[in-house]
Amino acid sequence: MKVVAKTHHIYSFAPDLQPVLTVASGDEVVFETYDCYREQLKVPTRNQLFALQGLNPATGPVAVHGAVPGDTLKITVISIDLDEEGTMYLRPGAGILHKYVAEPEVKKFRVEGGKVHFNEKHALAIKPMIGVIGVSPKSGDITTYFPGMHGGNMDTKEITEGAVVYLPVSVDGANLAIGDLHALMGDGEATVCGVEIGGRVRVKVELVKGQCFVTPVVEDREQVYVVASAATMDEACQLATEYMFEFLRERLESYEANEIVCLMGISGDLRVSQMVNPLKTAKFAIPKAVFDVTFEKSRG
Repeated sequence: MKVVAKTHHIYSFAPDLQPVLTVASGDEVVFETYDCYREQLKVPTRNQLFALQGLNPATGPVAVHGAVPGDTLKITVISIDLDEEGTMYLRPGAGILHKYVAEPEVKKFRVEGGKVHFNEKHALAIKPMIGVIGVSPKSGDITTYFPGMHGGNMDTKEITEGAVVYLPVSVDGANLAIGDLHALMGDGEATVCGVEIGGRVRVKVELVKGQCFVTPVVEDREQVYVVASAATMDEACQLATEYMFEFLRERLESYEANEIVCLMGISGDLRVSQMVNPLKTAKFAIPKAVFDVTFEKSRG
């Protein structure tokens, strides 16, 4: 089993990243990760702001032998093993609920027995997910704070154990990096953070040769999600919906456009992933029971 230590990490996705490891299609890799604060918030505090450095690290990058532009990198999330303590850092002016946060606060939570122990009354079942998962873009230097067509900081809670993430390959080797785990996070990430936590992510990386889609796609057992990010949530929602239509039209040649539109309208769900990053992220979900399709092969 190949392991990438969290000491090997990046703060931006760029075309010229130097991989710390190269693997073959079909290999399994474990990514050790810091929390998004890079473990700089050690204890609970109130009414104290911190000048944190080196935030939102993503472990990697890992190159995949034979990956070239026009391919797709398929990442199957096998397991997410969390550390024993999570953190939330509330700050005035940050997040959708910012006007209700009068003073900064660092909250620490024990993560044990499959639960986040919030207080004496509330122990919530963990739902581990990956906030940052991305590859090198064709051009530019994209901070790990940003989501985009390369993936990145999508903060999409469906990227969890058992999910499959498809990312378009834009440079040779692809250069996969992973970070920003959460023990729990709701859609929207309204507080500008979930229960931020470090851990170990075991994935299987594979190449889908000669096939590519314009934006990240996520699959689980029941649904397919097309993910899109833009400057505003309205734009992100519009893009996610249009991209889902194009995704389905490419795979369902026997369906008329109006049939796809109608079925999307009555069975699909347009949802918010996050509203707090520099670009906002939306996802359009389609149940596989309606459109029996996958990224790689149409069965409809």
